[in-house]
Amino acid sequence: MRKLIFAAFLATSVMMSSSAMATEVHVSSTNPVIDLTISETVETPPDIATFSTGVQTMAPTASAAVRANNVQMASVVARLKKLGIADRDIQTTQISLNQQFDYRDGQQIFKGYEASNMVNAKLRDLKELGAFLDALAVDGVTNFNGPTFDIDDDSSFQEAARDKVWATAMTRARSLARKAGYTDVRILRVTENDQGRGYLQVPMVARSMDAAAGKTTPISPGELSVAASMSFTFEMVK
Repeated sequence: MRKLIFAAFLATSVMMSSSAMATEVHVSSTNPVIDLTISETVETPPDIATFSTGVQTMAPTASAAVRANNVQMASVVARLKKLGIADRDIQTTQISLNQQFDYRDGQQIFKGYEASNMVNAKLRDLKELGAFLDALAVDGVTNFNGPTFDIDDDSSFQEAARDKVWATAMTRARSLARKAGYTDVRILRVTENDQGRGYLQVPMVARSMDAAAGKTTPISPGELSVAASMSFTFEMVK
């Protein structure tokens, strides 16, 4: 939690020692105070999309499954880069190798080995997302999941949300003070609460890559909500 403290000092005391100087600031109020916690949001379209994609391969032996998987996955990663995904936006998230079995008449029958390799990739041009996902189908991808939408740099939206919080808090505090017979308020303390981001999750696109060709995957990015929350202590003043 980040804390910003703004003090309207009505009284202070300074304590000093002979060996070192230390200062303690005590904030006090002679009038009643108002405590408020205000939250506001700013909505904005996302500008990046993250999804996971990868390859699963089966073979009679572990080495054959891994070799086949490596070949197909290298093709997928090459395709990602050809479609405009930078190296820094491709991250391996899971590599696995497992025995696979069938069960018949209560008997366990060995099928072979399944190798899997999954990566996360980040696309920065959302206009191309539908066509981008479809393009992966030609390079051996067996599944993908996503997208998850986000904002690459939300600092300006966070600041806008803080401005809304501040304006709402001042308006509400002054209104309450006037109802109590005071003319204004001054701030004794402000604490900013971590809020993070909220976002509307588009349903996951989890499909086999043999989906019908000729149609671009429909994608609806929606909007994200960037939130800010602050707790205030105001003194009511005449």
